[in-house]
Amino acid sequence: MRVHSLTNDQTSVADYVVVSIDSLAHRLRELQPHDAEWIYRACQDPDIQRWTLVPRPYTLEHADSFVVDLGGELAAYAIVTSATDEPIGVAGLHHVRDGVASVGYWVAPWGRGHGAAANALQILQSIISQQTQAHTVRALIAETNIASRRTAERAGFTLTGPDPDTCPDGANQVVALRYESALR
Repeated sequence: MRVHSLTNDQTSVADYVVVSIDSLAHRLRELQPHDAEWIYRACQDPDIQRWTLVPRPYTLEHADSFVVDLGGELAAYAIVTSATDEPIGVAGLHHVRDGVASVGYWVAPWGRGHGAAANALQILQSIISQQTQAHTVRALIAETNIASRRTAERAGFTLTGPDPDTCPDGANQVVALRYESALR
């Protein structure tokens, strides 16, 4: 397994190890070159394009680049089913600043409806708690993205209010809501 030694805003993520929580139906694993194909297919989904900042149109070259350089993320992982190792989404740590870890996630159409994103957020919280000095995990979610808001709530995040930033909702920018979870 490749071990990451990453830094961001003077917060080190050393010896980054993928973890799983045995009781969960999903786990995270590091991205691998062969993931580009399914990531490309997933990013053709109108909902992923609507709610995320993936390039439009999303090409196989974008996916190839993402699995190598993580698209500028501090860390990014494949969300896979624990039973079959089928990849169904991506969860990532954007950055850690002033004790706040910013995270994001998406799930492909074939993996939705089974708690994958909520499980991934729980695992990310564990990684962040163990590997960084962050005291809070934050997800910025479009006010209009009801499904993602409910996912964050299922993972133990609390709505703390609007953020000065905006989030995509298709071609529009809408109010970004802060969902946060305290660590430690």
